[in-house]
Amino acid sequence: MKHCGGQLQKTSPAKSNTRIRVKDLRTANLLMKMSEIARIVGISRQRVFQILQEEGLPTKQHVKKCLYACPVCGRITKHKFCCGECRKEWLQIPVICSECGNLFIRSRSSFLNSYPHHNNVLFCSKKCTGKWLNKHYASKYHFNSRAVIHA
Repeated sequence: MKHCGGQLQKTSPAKSNTRIRVKDLRTANLLMKMSEIARIVGISRQRVFQILQEEGLPTKQHVKKCLYACPVCGRITKHKFCCGECRKEWLQIPVICSECGNLFIRSRSSFLNSYPHHNNVLFCSKKCTGKWLNKHYASKYHFNSRAVIHA
């Protein structure tokens, strides 16, 4: 029911269906022009503008290079991240130590720089690095101290 000029008018299901289609098209594609939405739905561009204003949706077509989807939460914003918390979360990567199995945090840049160069192993500390190197390379470089050399 719609109140218009002191009288109550019934809104038809086709009108509400049009409103839903306009909302869906705008939220699905912010780059679509109002004239394109109007052509698809079969109404005037001015009516699309009115519906978008009433629903609180953006009425202007956004330029593609100005919009980003936040890599953490997926919100559409003008910046790469929607907030400082999402940026901080994206920059910190949880990693499992190859030696002790502990979970530790590594910055994204240091992870991307070091991971390909270390044969797919990462360590939480120098102690774990030393243990791993001892397990894998000690026998190659150290001689058995109990070996007796006979002359």
